[in-house]
Amino acid sequence: MPERHSKEPLIPSTGFADAWIQVDDTADPQFFVNLLDATRAQLLERARDSPPKFFEPFAPAPGLNVLDVGCGTGDLLRLLAPLVAPGRAVGIDLSETMIAEAIARNRPGSSNAFFMRGDVFDLQFEDGAFQRVMANQVLVHLPDPWLALTEMCRVLAHDGMISITEMDWGTMVVESSHRELSRRFTQLACDGLRNGYIARELPGRLGELGFKRVVIHPEVRLGRTLDSFYRWFIEPSLSHFRRIGAISQAESDALIADLEARAMHGRYFSSLNSYSIIAAR
Repeated sequence: MPERHSKEPLIPSTGFADAWIQVDDTADPQFFVNLLDATRAQLLERARDSPPKFFEPFAPAPGLNVLDVGCGTGDLLRLLAPLVAPGRAVGIDLSETMIAEAIARNRPGSSNAFFMRGDVFDLQFEDGAFQRVMANQVLVHLPDPWLALTEMCRVLAHDGMISITEMDWGTMVVESSHRELSRRFTQLACDGLRNGYIARELPGRLGELGFKRVVIHPEVRLGRTLDSFYRWFIEPSLSHFRRIGAISQAESDALIADLEARAMHGRYFSSLNSYSIIAAR
Protein backbone atom coordinates (compact mmCIF):
# COMPACT_ATOMS: atom_id res chain seq x y z
CA MET A 1 0.00 0.00 0.00
CA PRO A 2 1.39 3.49 -0.82
CA GLU A 3 2.81 5.43 2.11
CA ARG A 4 0.73 8.36 3.28
CA HIS A 5 2.04 11.71 4.45
CA SER A 6 1.55 11.85 8.22
CA LYS A 7 -0.48 15.06 8.01
CA GLU A 8 -2.89 13.80 5.37
CA PRO A 9 -6.25 13.03 6.97
CA LEU A 10 -7.74 9.60 6.47
CA ILE A 11 -10.98 9.45 4.49
CA PRO A 12 -13.91 8.19 6.60
CA SER A 13 -14.79 4.67 5.50
CA THR A 14 -18.47 5.68 5.40
CA GLY A 15 -17.90 8.63 3.04
CA PHE A 16 -19.00 6.52 0.11
CA ALA A 17 -18.72 9.10 -2.68
CA ASP A 18 -14.98 9.44 -2.08
CA ALA A 19 -14.11 6.25 -0.24
CA TRP A 20 -14.82 3.72 -3.00
CA ILE A 21 -12.28 5.33 -5.34
CA GLN A 22 -9.73 5.81 -2.54
CA VAL A 23 -10.13 2.63 -0.53
CA ASP A 24 -6.46 2.44 0.44
CA ASP A 25 -6.60 5.94 1.93
CA THR A 26 -9.63 5.34 4.14
CA ALA A 27 -9.62 4.85 7.89
CA ASP A 28 -10.40 1.14 7.46
CA PRO A 29 -9.68 -0.39 4.02
CA GLN A 30 -10.69 -3.83 5.31
CA PHE A 31 -14.21 -2.44 5.83
CA PHE A 32 -14.72 -2.54 2.07
CA VAL A 33 -13.52 -6.13 1.77
CA ASN A 34 -15.99 -7.12 4.48
CA LEU A 35 -18.73 -5.04 2.85
CA LEU A 36 -18.31 -6.82 -0.50
CA ASP A 37 -18.32 -10.22 1.20
CA ALA A 38 -21.54 -9.42 3.06
CA THR A 39 -23.50 -7.71 0.30
CA ARG A 40 -22.51 -10.12 -2.49
CA ALA A 41 -22.99 -13.32 -0.51
CA GLN A 42 -26.33 -14.25 -2.10
CA LEU A 43 -25.12 -13.28 -5.58
CA LEU A 44 -22.02 -15.43 -5.23
CA GLU A 45 -24.06 -18.31 -3.87
CA ARG A 46 -26.12 -18.30 -7.07
CA ALA A 47 -23.00 -18.05 -9.20
CA ARG A 48 -21.28 -20.93 -7.39
CA ASP A 49 -24.35 -23.18 -7.75
CA SER A 50 -23.93 -23.16 -11.53
CA PRO A 51 -21.36 -20.82 -13.12
CA PRO A 52 -22.38 -21.76 -16.70
CA LYS A 53 -26.02 -20.85 -16.00
CA PHE A 54 -25.15 -17.69 -14.06
CA PHE A 55 -22.83 -16.32 -16.76
CA GLU A 56 -24.89 -17.59 -19.72
CA PRO A 57 -26.10 -14.10 -20.79
CA PHE A 58 -22.43 -13.06 -21.05
CA ALA A 59 -21.77 -15.97 -23.46
CA PRO A 60 -18.43 -17.17 -22.09
CA ALA A 61 -16.51 -19.64 -24.26
CA PRO A 62 -13.12 -21.34 -24.14
CA GLY A 63 -10.34 -19.12 -25.43
CA LEU A 64 -12.00 -15.76 -24.82
CA ASN A 65 -10.10 -13.04 -22.95
CA VAL A 66 -12.10 -11.35 -20.18
CA LEU A 67 -11.46 -8.10 -18.31
CA ASP A 68 -13.18 -7.35 -14.99
CA VAL A 69 -12.91 -3.62 -14.26
CA GLY A 70 -13.12 -2.82 -10.55
CA CYS A 71 -12.87 -6.51 -9.72
CA GLY A 72 -12.73 -5.98 -5.95
CA THR A 73 -11.94 -9.27 -4.22
CA GLY A 74 -12.12 -11.09 -7.56
CA ASP A 75 -14.77 -13.62 -6.56
CA LEU A 76 -16.89 -13.33 -9.70
CA LEU A 77 -13.91 -13.44 -12.04
CA ARG A 78 -12.55 -16.59 -10.37
CA LEU A 79 -15.85 -18.32 -11.10
CA LEU A 80 -15.86 -17.11 -14.70
CA ALA A 81 -12.21 -17.92 -15.43
CA PRO A 82 -12.61 -21.71 -15.95
CA LEU A 83 -15.37 -21.06 -18.50
CA VAL A 84 -13.00 -19.10 -20.76
CA ALA A 85 -9.78 -21.09 -20.22
CA PRO A 86 -7.29 -21.13 -21.85
CA GLY A 87 -8.25 -17.48 -22.42
CA ARG A 88 -7.06 -14.89 -19.91
CA ALA A 89 -9.33 -13.67 -17.12
CA VAL A 90 -7.86 -10.37 -15.91
CA GLY A 91 -9.15 -8.38 -12.95
CA ILE A 92 -8.05 -4.83 -12.24
CA ASP A 93 -8.85 -2.55 -9.33
CA LEU A 94 -7.56 0.83 -8.23
CA SER A 95 -7.17 -0.43 -4.67
CA GLU A 96 -4.06 -2.34 -3.66
CA THR A 97 -6.04 -3.68 -0.69
CA MET A 98 -8.58 -5.28 -3.04
CA ILE A 99 -5.94 -6.66 -5.40
CA ALA A 100 -3.97 -8.18 -2.53
CA GLU A 101 -7.16 -9.86 -1.31
CA ALA A 102 -8.03 -11.11 -4.81
CA ILE A 103 -4.56 -12.59 -5.28
CA ALA A 104 -4.68 -14.26 -1.86
CA ARG A 105 -8.07 -15.80 -2.63
CA ASN A 106 -6.78 -17.11 -5.95
CA ARG A 107 -4.24 -19.42 -4.26
CA PRO A 108 -4.86 -22.11 -5.25
CA GLY A 109 -7.20 -21.05 -7.99
CA SER A 110 -7.71 -20.68 -11.71
CA SER A 111 -4.37 -20.70 -13.52
CA ASN A 112 -5.75 -18.33 -16.15
CA ALA A 113 -6.97 -15.72 -13.63
CA PHE A 114 -4.73 -12.70 -13.06
CA PHE A 115 -5.21 -9.69 -10.79
CA MET A 116 -3.39 -6.37 -10.94
CA ARG A 117 -3.77 -2.78 -9.90
CA GLY A 118 -5.17 -0.66 -12.71
CA ASP A 119 -6.96 2.58 -13.54
CA VAL A 120 -10.14 2.42 -15.62
CA PHE A 121 -9.32 5.83 -17.08
CA ASP A 122 -6.00 4.53 -18.42
CA LEU A 123 -6.23 0.82 -19.12
CA GLN A 124 -2.80 -0.61 -19.89
CA PHE A 125 -4.02 -2.91 -22.65
CA GLU A 126 -4.01 -2.75 -26.42
CA ASP A 127 -7.10 -1.84 -28.41
CA GLY A 128 -9.47 -4.80 -28.73
CA ALA A 129 -7.47 -6.97 -26.30
CA PHE A 130 -10.57 -8.55 -24.70
CA GLN A 131 -13.62 -10.29 -26.13
CA ARG A 132 -15.53 -9.68 -22.89
CA VAL A 133 -15.40 -6.68 -20.54
CA MET A 134 -17.45 -6.37 -17.37
CA ALA A 135 -17.87 -3.90 -14.51
CA ASN A 136 -20.02 -4.44 -11.43
CA GLN A 137 -21.12 -1.32 -9.51
CA VAL A 138 -18.11 0.71 -10.60
CA LEU A 139 -19.37 3.56 -12.79
CA VAL A 140 -21.63 4.83 -10.00
CA HIS A 141 -18.55 6.00 -8.08
CA LEU A 142 -16.47 7.58 -10.85
CA PRO A 143 -16.05 11.34 -11.43
CA ASP A 144 -16.33 10.81 -15.22
CA PRO A 145 -18.15 7.51 -15.88
CA TRP A 146 -18.54 8.14 -19.60
CA LEU A 147 -14.80 8.59 -20.11
CA ALA A 148 -14.30 5.32 -18.24
CA LEU A 149 -16.91 3.61 -20.41
CA THR A 150 -15.17 4.85 -23.56
CA GLU A 151 -11.86 3.43 -22.31
CA MET A 152 -13.53 0.09 -21.55
CA CYS A 153 -14.92 0.02 -25.07
CA ARG A 154 -11.47 0.77 -26.49
CA VAL A 155 -10.03 -2.48 -25.13
CA LEU A 156 -13.11 -4.46 -26.23
CA ALA A 157 -12.81 -6.46 -29.46
CA HIS A 158 -15.00 -5.33 -32.36
CA ASP A 159 -17.16 -8.44 -31.97
CA GLY A 160 -17.02 -8.47 -28.17
CA MET A 161 -19.61 -8.04 -25.42
CA ILE A 162 -19.69 -5.69 -22.46
CA SER A 163 -21.61 -6.26 -19.23
CA ILE A 164 -22.27 -3.48 -16.74
CA THR A 165 -24.26 -3.94 -13.53
CA GLU A 166 -25.48 -0.93 -11.56
CA MET A 167 -28.11 -0.17 -8.96
CA ASP A 168 -30.76 2.47 -9.54
CA TRP A 169 -30.34 4.28 -6.26
CA GLY A 170 -33.19 6.64 -7.08
CA THR A 171 -35.69 3.81 -6.60
CA MET A 172 -34.32 2.59 -3.27
CA VAL A 173 -36.99 1.94 -0.63
CA VAL A 174 -36.41 1.82 3.12
CA GLU A 175 -39.90 1.64 4.61
CA SER A 176 -40.33 3.39 7.93
CA SER A 177 -43.10 4.69 10.15
CA HIS A 178 -41.25 8.02 9.90
CA ARG A 179 -42.15 8.48 6.25
CA GLU A 180 -40.55 11.90 5.76
CA LEU A 181 -37.34 10.80 7.45
CA SER A 182 -37.23 7.65 5.35
CA ARG A 183 -37.65 9.66 2.15
CA ARG A 184 -34.92 12.05 3.24
CA PHE A 185 -32.56 9.17 3.96
CA THR A 186 -33.05 7.56 0.54
CA GLN A 187 -32.68 10.91 -1.24
CA LEU A 188 -29.48 11.68 0.66
CA ALA A 189 -28.13 8.23 -0.13
CA CYS A 190 -28.79 8.59 -3.86
CA ASP A 191 -27.50 12.16 -4.09
CA GLY A 192 -24.45 11.27 -1.97
CA LEU A 193 -23.26 8.93 -4.70
CA ARG A 194 -21.65 10.51 -7.73
CA ASN A 195 -23.90 8.80 -10.27
CA GLY A 196 -26.87 7.37 -8.41
CA TYR A 197 -29.10 7.36 -11.51
CA ILE A 198 -26.53 6.02 -13.97
CA ALA A 199 -28.38 2.74 -14.64
CA ARG A 200 -31.04 4.77 -16.48
CA GLU A 201 -28.49 6.36 -18.81
CA LEU A 202 -26.40 3.33 -19.69
CA PRO A 203 -28.57 1.68 -22.39
CA GLY A 204 -28.77 4.90 -24.40
CA ARG A 205 -25.07 5.67 -24.00
CA LEU A 206 -24.12 2.18 -25.16
CA GLY A 207 -26.28 2.70 -28.24
CA GLU A 208 -24.44 5.92 -28.96
CA LEU A 209 -21.14 4.03 -28.71
CA GLY A 210 -22.19 1.72 -31.53
CA PHE A 211 -23.67 -1.26 -29.69
CA LYS A 212 -26.52 -2.72 -31.75
CA ARG A 213 -27.83 -5.28 -29.26
CA VAL A 214 -28.46 -4.00 -25.75
CA VAL A 215 -30.21 -6.37 -23.34
CA ILE A 216 -31.28 -5.31 -19.85
CA HIS A 217 -31.61 -7.88 -17.06
CA PRO A 218 -33.45 -6.33 -14.06
CA GLU A 219 -33.37 -7.71 -10.56
CA VAL A 220 -35.20 -6.54 -7.44
CA ARG A 221 -33.28 -7.02 -4.21
CA LEU A 222 -35.74 -7.29 -1.34
CA GLY A 223 -34.98 -7.17 2.35
CA ARG A 224 -37.45 -8.48 4.95
CA THR A 225 -35.00 -8.66 7.86
CA LEU A 226 -32.08 -6.60 9.14
CA ASP A 227 -29.88 -8.06 6.43
CA SER A 228 -26.49 -7.19 4.95
CA PHE A 229 -27.94 -4.13 3.21
CA TYR A 230 -29.06 -2.79 6.57
CA ARG A 231 -25.78 -3.64 8.30
CA TRP A 232 -23.41 -2.52 5.57
CA PHE A 233 -25.28 0.33 3.89
CA ILE A 234 -28.10 1.80 5.96
CA GLU A 235 -26.22 1.97 9.26
CA PRO A 236 -22.93 3.29 7.76
CA SER A 237 -24.85 5.82 5.65
CA LEU A 238 -26.62 7.15 8.73
CA SER A 239 -23.23 7.53 10.40
CA HIS A 240 -22.05 9.56 7.40
CA PHE A 241 -25.18 11.73 7.34
CA ARG A 242 -24.80 12.46 11.05
CA ARG A 243 -21.18 13.45 10.51
CA ILE A 244 -22.02 15.94 7.74
CA GLY A 245 -25.06 17.31 9.61
CA ALA A 246 -27.68 16.10 7.12
CA ILE A 247 -29.48 14.02 9.77
CA SER A 248 -29.39 14.70 13.50
CA GLN A 249 -28.44 12.15 16.11
CA ALA A 250 -32.03 12.11 17.36
CA GLU A 251 -33.39 11.50 13.85
CA SER A 252 -30.87 8.75 13.23
CA ASP A 253 -31.71 7.05 16.53
CA ALA A 254 -35.42 7.29 15.75
CA LEU A 255 -35.01 5.75 12.30
CA ILE A 256 -32.84 2.89 13.55
CA ALA A 257 -35.22 2.17 16.44
CA ASP A 258 -38.18 2.13 14.08
CA LEU A 259 -36.50 -0.19 11.57
CA GLU A 260 -35.44 -2.57 14.33
CA ALA A 261 -38.97 -2.55 15.78
CA ARG A 262 -40.46 -3.22 12.36
CA ALA A 263 -38.06 -6.14 11.88
CA MET A 264 -39.02 -7.57 15.26
CA HIS A 265 -42.69 -7.59 14.24
CA GLY A 266 -42.14 -8.83 10.66
CA ARG A 267 -42.81 -5.43 9.08
CA TYR A 268 -39.32 -4.55 7.86
CA PHE A 269 -39.14 -3.86 4.11
CA SER A 270 -36.36 -2.56 1.88
CA SER A 271 -35.78 -2.87 -1.84
CA LEU A 272 -33.26 -1.82 -4.45
CA ASN A 273 -33.40 -2.33 -8.20
CA SER A 274 -30.33 -3.67 -9.96
CA TYR A 275 -29.77 -3.77 -13.74
CA SER A 276 -27.27 -5.88 -15.62
CA ILE A 277 -26.88 -4.39 -19.08
CA ILE A 278 -25.19 -6.60 -21.66
CA ALA A 279 -24.36 -5.12 -25.04
CA ALA A 280 -22.83 -6.40 -28.28
CA ARG A 281 -21.73 -4.46 -31.34
